Amino acid sequence: PPPPPPPPPPPPIFFFMLKTAYEIGVRLVGSEMCIRDSPLTIYKSALGLDETVRKNLIQEVYNQEKESKNNEKKMYSQRSSWTGDAHGHEYLYKEKKFKVLHDLIEKHIIKYIKKIGYNDEKIDLYFQRSWATISRKNEYISYHNHSQSHLSFAYYLKKDKDQGAINFHDNSKHNEMVPGTFDSISTRAANFVKLNGMNAAQIKIEPNEDDIIIFPSKTFHSTSPSESNNERISISADVSLISKTSNKKEKYITPNSEWQKIK
Repeated sequence: PPPPPPPPPPPPIFFFMLKTAYEIGVRLVGSEMCIRDSPLTIYKSALGLDETVRKNLIQEVYNQEKESKNNEKKMYSQRSSWTGDAHGHEYLYKEKKFKVLHDLIEKHIIKYIKKIGYNDEKIDLYFQRSWATISRKNEYISYHNHSQSHLSFAYYLKKDKDQGAINFHDNSKHNEMVPGTFDSISTRAANFVKLNGMNAAQIKIEPNEDDIIIFPSKTFHSTSPSESNNERISISADVSLISKTSNKKEKYITPNSEWQKIK
């Protein structure tokens, strides 16, 4: 018999560098060189979740929303998306139905931290929280970060093309000489500042269904309102990086196996 066909190539992986003061590189400005450092690197890739599994998880998320005791009460405003962590569903990685999903995500997390330069053999990674989000027309997630963890992600379980972007915000604004001018609508309208890669206050990434976006938890981010009549469903999580040993590891969290609870 003829040999089996070769397996399909893996999905492409994109590393976005925020085009602000975070971007690393050398650019010519006239006869001078502008050198910028400390890139914020954001990971984007298709996950490759089985279609049947994906549809089953979508239904499970709808079931969680339906079971929510406080479903009629919005956390922040009437345009806020429904989030499972605010309604008793914040540990999806413990649920058997979501195991395949989190197993796949783990592989992408390892790729991401190795790309940044972390030695995964020296670090233990822990999911500390994982939840679903449902966004309907005109709903969004407001500007925030996840200061209690080290790494976060958003996986798009269900998404149409016109259902909004995820936005990453630059708060340092190293190039902003006059405070407030990079964010000012009136300043841009009056043509005092021309938008470019050196002064952009945020970057928008338009993910597709089955895409995962991974980023440092401290990064401020938000989502654009959905313009679709269909629901956008994503799975997010917070991850902690903990040293396998405490020897000469001043900056890392020590192994939690060595911790002692204060009663």
